[in-house]
Amino acid sequence: MENIGIDVHKRDSQECILGEGGEVVLEQRVRTQRERLGELLSKRPKARVLLEASTEREWVARCLEERGHEVVVKGTN
Repeated sequence: MENIGIDVHKRDSQECILGEGGEVVLEQRVRTQRERLGELLSKRPKARVLLEASTEREWVARCLEERGHEVVVKGTN
């Protein structure tokens, strides 16, 4: 299973995808928009996605879970 880390910001988010062996598969910036995030991650196999706790995290988490990904939100404390 791949692991995906997304640093979610209001306008753009940074995405890093790690393969099963821990190698970087893809690193990119993407618009923080439901359509854009959904489009990118719906093409990927089921993955574990780590989101940093942020204002946008709720809808982003729901969007990714709807596409079959396991979502973990990391708090800031």
